[in-house]
Amino acid sequence: MNFLRLFQSTNQSKPLGGRYEVISQLGAGGFGHTFVARDMHLPGQPQCVLKQLKPQVSDAESLQTARRLFDTEARVLYQLGNHDQIPRLLAHFEDNQEFYLAQELIEGHMLSEELSPNQPWSEPQAIALLQDILQVLAFVHAQNVIHRDIKPANLIRRRLDSRIILIDFGAVKQVSTQMSNPKGGRTNMTISIGTAGYMPKEQLGGTPRFSSDIYAVGMIAIQALTGIHPKQLIEDPRTGEIQWRNYAQQVSCELASVLEQMVRYDYRSRYLNATQALEALQNLPAKLLESLPFPQPSPQASATAAITQPQTSPTAAEETAKMTQPQTSPTAAEETAKMTQPPLPPTANQETVPISDFSPQKRAVGSLTPTSSAVPTFAVGNSQASRQAGGVAQIVFAAQQLIQKYSLKPQYFIVFFITLGGSFLGIKALVSPQPLTQTQTEASGATASSVNQEQQAAALLKQAELHRERDNYREAIPLYQQAIALKAGLAKAHWGLCYSLNSMGKPQEAIAACDQALNINPKYPEALWSKGSALDQLEKPRESLQLYNQALNINPKYPEALNNKGIALLNLNRPEEAFAALEKATTLKPNWADAWANQGAALWSLKRYDQAITSMEKALTIDPDHPNANDLRQQARQKIGR
Repeated sequence: MNFLRLFQSTNQSKPLGGRYEVISQLGAGGFGHTFVARDMHLPGQPQCVLKQLKPQVSDAESLQTARRLFDTEARVLYQLGNHDQIPRLLAHFEDNQEFYLAQELIEGHMLSEELSPNQPWSEPQAIALLQDILQVLAFVHAQNVIHRDIKPANLIRRRLDSRIILIDFGAVKQVSTQMSNPKGGRTNMTISIGTAGYMPKEQLGGTPRFSSDIYAVGMIAIQALTGIHPKQLIEDPRTGEIQWRNYAQQVSCELASVLEQMVRYDYRSRYLNATQALEALQNLPAKLLESLPFPQPSPQASATAAITQPQTSPTAAEETAKMTQPQTSPTAAEETAKMTQPPLPPTANQETVPISDFSPQKRAVGSLTPTSSAVPTFAVGNSQASRQAGGVAQIVFAAQQLIQKYSLKPQYFIVFFITLGGSFLGIKALVSPQPLTQTQTEASGATASSVNQEQQAAALLKQAELHRERDNYREAIPLYQQAIALKAGLAKAHWGLCYSLNSMGKPQEAIAACDQALNINPKYPEALWSKGSALDQLEKPRESLQLYNQALNINPKYPEALNNKGIALLNLNRPEEAFAALEKATTLKPNWADAWANQGAALWSLKRYDQAITSMEKALTIDPDHPNANDLRQQARQKIGR
């Protein structure tokens, strides 16, 4: 049956979820259907991947259980989409008792197209592949998530930069399976998740672990080095270990030892998680690491949409028949010589948004010039604090830009491993406005084994903070992600990621990052404040107000939280309380123009026009070019006849 034709014939006039128009079918398998769709609500109607998950139940109780499970797994996917090498979840919704995920569309080709039968890869090519997969998998494991179905068809070589993109998480398949029998408890629902050849025995038995993903990655590397599909490799009848060494004579003992530990029969003998496996690769001899190929855009590769659900599960013969030999790429050292430092972006003017009424339901998003009947504007500002302290104002500022940013995921040009001075440094950003640390500079004459993992995470965090403080959020985000992949317990890294995502107009992802920070440190006022800012962007002032109050209970002298609290209260039509909060903010931070402007807005709402003028004049004394203070002052003067 042509499912797409049937689907289109019954839904011609009604986009899915009220906004997604199906263009074509990408795949159909045991867990649902996948389509390319057009988002009718965004400018330019950008395309995305739409995954359908159809529960095999009809009674109300079972559907409600499936709905809760779907929402839970969707939250996990929002969180995982914080990483540049995982497609971002754009939305999840229910339509006609069917569940849908709208995900970012990736242009590229499947890794399976690069794995030719009987055409083994070189060691440097295989190590580079391992590093690229493991660095993103380390982030996944740091979020306490197991992929469960890592295989070449679920690894996309992105055309833009040749990075490996990890797709088709098994958690979604788990939802599909559990929705078939939501009352059935645990049963055998996990057994069906995974692919023969890449799935270890414990996963077949229904108990996948982090090391189950490590097994799959190791088998992919062995497939690349031998030119043989994993299902065609035999096991030792006594030990159960995979016998592959005779087919890969070019592989060094050091790399072979790492791979053998990755694919041990007993999960307890494998690396515990991706971070451990990655560290083992870093400890390989420098001679193996110095000539690693550097990912390059591949114009020869056909640009296809990333298929988040394969059309069918390919057999070993089918999977190997479509593979091609990977192209040789320049080494990391050659690419390093070409690097240039990006200039810092110019300081932006302060951004403000007119509010036509203090009710959140009545916002003006048109002209930035208030009319004579308009009421105060809320300042956003250009300092690192005031970008988020603008609170509710960020919901609607530069609306078109926000929509475009929210629909497109910035592509970060990050090098995970770089060769410098004839030696190898682990996990360093390709570009940096200044050296990371003295320790890392001195490490240029040392081997990878001398680089401590915790020091790497701290250096990455420091570098991310420098970018964030300079408003370079695009550069900061992947650095925070790398730091988290190395050390998941860095609450400050999770908060910095949350802050940066907020500033990029990605509140759902920001909330997931802040939740991670708060899981580590529940009394983290900055994380509570930033999560509140994200909720403000989602137009949830009541929820954000609760978070600002929690932050202020921990730190009563937190001007940014007081400022945002004042704006939330204004949007809840509580101007007296708003003024009290904003007055405290200006007392604590008297040279903050935005807080004075927002205090003037509260006074305007209270019809205390003389005092509103005074507040606006203070804002203009601090920042003569403040975009809204002067307009509001003029309106206040007109009100009292000055």
